Amino acid sequence: MKLVAAIDVGGTSIKGALVDSQLRIITTASAPTPQGDVDGSKSIQVISQLLSNLAAPGEINAVGLAVPGSLDEAQGLSRWSGNLQWKNLPIQHLLEEEIKIPVAFGHDVRTGALAELRSGAAQGFKNAIFIPIGTGIAAALIIDGVIRSSDGFAGEIGHVDVGGAFMCVCGKKGCLEAASSALAISNAYAKASGTVGVSSEEVAMLARSGDALAKKIWGDAMQSLAKACQLLITILAPEIIIFGGGLSQAGDSLLSPMQSFLNDSLTFQRVPQFAIAHHGAQAGTIGCAMLALDLLASENTK
Repeated sequence: MKLVAAIDVGGTSIKGALVDSQLRIITTASAPTPQGDVDGSKSIQVISQLLSNLAAPGEINAVGLAVPGSLDEAQGLSRWSGNLQWKNLPIQHLLEEEIKIPVAFGHDVRTGALAELRSGAAQGFKNAIFIPIGTGIAAALIIDGVIRSSDGFAGEIGHVDVGGAFMCVCGKKGCLEAASSALAISNAYAKASGTVGVSSEEVAMLARSGDALAKKIWGDAMQSLAKACQLLITILAPEIIIFGGGLSQAGDSLLSPMQSFLNDSLTFQRVPQFAIAHHGAQAGTIGCAMLALDLLASENTK
């Protein structure tokens, strides 16, 4: 049975998984994402070590690599990633050169959307949007049954201005990512309370338990997210919006405030369904594995 590795590079951690041809996750490993790694060399060493932790040499037939930011997927190039500090980095080539294994390359959000489209919450829909919320925020656009990327530039919903108070990694103030990402929620709570190290999941739990400050922080973040969704709904008219990433584990605490805001603010627009990703926080992992298996299948047909 063919085995592939799924590598999902995030702003906080690099997650790896060994996956079989039936998309069953055999084992996982993770490591902190190197900071200030502008040439990608430290990240490549971390990925190489993760692969060694996942399987013995020769067991992995292909790697699916997903990274955030603006990409040229055909060229294997990270044009820009604010959280990773990468600019015009040929990460796919550099990794292949290091590990000597074929690498399929994709955007972290679009790989998650691929998993949801083929075997998840987007199945049966022609027009859907997938929004994972983690260290950053972006959207994958499924239009007429196809994931559209506009040469890798589309979907950067995290950098629309929702009127937020904090600076973003892109250098602008007011971006959705700086208002509603998991990192932004933690940072906002720390700034308001003076207590550092409280995760976004913990803020959600505090809000549910009635903590006034946490409710304010969480409510502001959800309202900003709803404003961004209103733009997507008005422009693209999705049938469903699917939320993934670590913050999606908040479930109804994530969906209900947005549904309430949109019920009050939408007029003529088609109101989409809202759902949590079927694959949850593992959507990106499953999508990476799909990319790697697709690469193997294409090589077998040559």
